[in-house]
Amino acid sequence: MIPDVSLNEMSMPKATTSAKSIKFQDLETVTAKDVTLALLRNDPEELSFVSITLALSNLDFNFTQSICIQLCSSENSRVRGNALISLGHLARRFRLLDEQAVRPLIESFLQNPDEYVRTSAKSAADEIHQFLHWQIKGHVY
Repeated sequence: MIPDVSLNEMSMPKATTSAKSIKFQDLETVTAKDVTLALLRNDPEELSFVSITLALSNLDFNFTQSICIQLCSSENSRVRGNALISLGHLARRFRLLDEQAVRPLIESFLQNPDEYVRTSAKSAADEIHQFLHWQIKGHVY
């Protein structure tokens, strides 16, 4: 069972308050409802942590993968990049990804003009290759 912890309870910087230094151990598991609300708020600062938090702690693979894929279409490069990195984390944790959905994302983002997005796609490709043994077109191993 996933604890019912709101994203607002996470140690995340808010525009109206002073930013607190975020540490990995501060991130907590969130519910599907919390994620839905975060998606509706569409705050890039908040969304940049959603995929990573889910990928590292959520037990629902299908839900987490779908959120990561959805966040890959964000207009914000940090949100996109973190969603890509999170797909690599899912490959490591679950030894599973939807190849038809994920492979084209990784391959296209390896060519992205934004350096953070490209580097994140490379990181994801490395993890996916290591744990799922996919050969990602455009990636040098």
